[in-house]
Amino acid sequence: MKKICKLGLVILVLIINQQAFSQKEIEKSPVRGEQQIEVSEGFSFVSSRFIPGNPDMEEVVQEILNDDLQYIRNSSGAMLRKIGPNWVNGIGDWIGIEGYLIKNNVAGQFTIEGTLIPQDTPIELSTGFQFVSYLPTNEKDALEAFSSIIGDNLLYVRNSEGNMLRKIGPNWINGIGDCNPGEGYLVKMNNDDVLIYPSTLGVPCPGIPTVTYEGQVYNTVLIGNQCWFKENLNIGEMINGSEGMTNNGVIEKYCYDNDSTNCETYGGLYQWNEMMEYTTFQVTQGICPAGWHLPTDDEWKILEGTVDSQYPVGDPEWDEMGYRGYDVGINLKSTSGWDSGGNGSGLYGFSALPGGNRITNGNFISLGYNGNWWSSTETNSYAFTRSLVCNADKSFRTISIMGYGISVRCLRYSGGQLPTVTTATITSITQTTATSGGNVSDNGGFPVTARGVCWSTNENPTLNDDYTTDGSGTGIFISEITGLTANTSYCVRAYATNRQGVAYGNQETCTTQSGGGDCPETFTYQGQVYEAVSIGDQCWMAENLNIGTMINGNENMSDDGVMEKYCYDNDPANCEFYGGLYQWNEMMQYTTTQGVQGICPIGWHLPTDDEWKMLEGTVDSQYPVGDPIWNLEGWRGYDVGEKLKSSIGWNSGGNGINDFEFTALPGGYRNSDGGFGNLTIRACFWPSSEYSSYEVWGRTLQYDQDEVFRYHTGNELNGLSARCLQD
Repeated sequence: MKKICKLGLVILVLIINQQAFSQKEIEKSPVRGEQQIEVSEGFSFVSSRFIPGNPDMEEVVQEILNDDLQYIRNSSGAMLRKIGPNWVNGIGDWIGIEGYLIKNNVAGQFTIEGTLIPQDTPIELSTGFQFVSYLPTNEKDALEAFSSIIGDNLLYVRNSEGNMLRKIGPNWINGIGDCNPGEGYLVKMNNDDVLIYPSTLGVPCPGIPTVTYEGQVYNTVLIGNQCWFKENLNIGEMINGSEGMTNNGVIEKYCYDNDSTNCETYGGLYQWNEMMEYTTFQVTQGICPAGWHLPTDDEWKILEGTVDSQYPVGDPEWDEMGYRGYDVGINLKSTSGWDSGGNGSGLYGFSALPGGNRITNGNFISLGYNGNWWSSTETNSYAFTRSLVCNADKSFRTISIMGYGISVRCLRYSGGQLPTVTTATITSITQTTATSGGNVSDNGGFPVTARGVCWSTNENPTLNDDYTTDGSGTGIFISEITGLTANTSYCVRAYATNRQGVAYGNQETCTTQSGGGDCPETFTYQGQVYEAVSIGDQCWMAENLNIGTMINGNENMSDDGVMEKYCYDNDPANCEFYGGLYQWNEMMQYTTTQGVQGICPIGWHLPTDDEWKMLEGTVDSQYPVGDPIWNLEGWRGYDVGEKLKSSIGWNSGGNGINDFEFTALPGGYRNSDGGFGNLTIRACFWPSSEYSSYEVWGRTLQYDQDEVFRYHTGNELNGLSARCLQD
């Protein structure tokens, strides 16, 4: 049974086909459409970019087949004309790549409906005269249109008014101006040649054919004066469709049917607030890369008016709700992947795919049937969206619930410049305050409407975090940062906004002063609160580090810009209790410098082998710091293990006494083969020191040992626990 596309509306909110569909096999189908051909009084050269479904010439021109039509002639001189009471078709079929001469007593028009001829289809030209079809969908300078044959083989090109493109002296002179869809042209050749119309559709943006963002390469496409991503955005950590997205500092996405392969094909689906990064600035970067932004409702209108053949940019048609335009949907849709033969022409290279959406109850609907895209423009707690549908040639404008999961495209900033911002050095740091600021230049663009600094315990703070507003305009400004937490590391950036969006400066960092001791009781990192403990002259985290995106144990970690972690038995609950497990290179963030910050917060670092020795000598009751025993390998010390181990959680009653509140838990490890072992049996830690260029140091505590095991290993692919030490 043939499936039918459906699009329903409920209170101006887009609800798309309430049945969830599995991914369809992508098949390419011929693109169909129609074109209206204008006929002048007198002589006209005409052509069409479509091959008629019924090519018989009498059927094609049925709308003008009356007493006002004198004749239609092709390049060979064959004619459709009336002889006596009957029309006689000496031409036969309408040929798509050929043009025709029509002589009519009055102006008129007829419509050709059929299959689209690709714009770059070669047209063979013979010596002498011929009428040729104009295949591009837009106006084009005749010198550019006929550039493939301009040379000694071409004598001239002529239009219906007798204007010509020809060579006068050493130069080619364009008396035609622009060529137009629907017109045909008379071409006279000195020799045989092949005409191929140049395509300006679907070309990459000048100077930026691709953009690499979060490890993924996106193609670009220039449509009119706008530079768009050619694919839907696909960044973030996949969450289940039953969950809502939250402002947790991690970009999240839905994949249709909770299948990550659908994200690879169709891109991610995002709730509006997640896409906007929890701001309401209409022109904003959101989850797009630097230099790009989320398109506004008005910018979608510009795109639609650019690609539609009947309603240009600025036409009131685009201000309407619901279905609008003539063939905008056909021209934006991809040439494959749409159900019920609803593929597009792909003319402009926008390549819109029917990725469906995620509705508020957590279900996924309409894959293959509909494509839906957010704008950054909100209205009364809804946001404007665009939809393309498999059985519609138009585009659909509506407002949608912000809790939907919908596709996202990114648009290059154009028509103005973002400000340039430099963040000032942080000074006057106390337990709860600091001073920063910046320097702003408008780059000759739109006026700066707001400026200030934003800060967070996370990297690269934005206006979604804490921020100040210090007026507007350019130049140097100073901001007072208040409400900080003692002994906490902060990242600070200056910002400035104009009509184009938000620009951020370089990141500066600081650590606030301690509130009554060098070592804090707690501190916050990546949204999680950690306890800390002072042991001798050292300040240690009192629990294992637990940051990053969980990956499966059978995968290796990679230098992809995303912090990754293992959770024992691939169970996130184990990370919550025991902390994450990390390969050595991931923990070090792909450097070999001992004592590096690595995956620790600012102001903290990964302890070296010598710093572990200092800890061991501090807590052991028999062997102090500096004793030669700590330079040995294997089991060392007297009761160091017993004092570092937590008082609960160890196998067979092998708990420690945790005298120094280091609270080492038996989190086990991840083997290099992807398996997990020794939960409740061992606690395994990476120092940041190499033993040699091939091996690194390690530490182990065990349930049945009161000592600590020091060793070196070349298997850096194991996943072990990590602790951080304050600088």
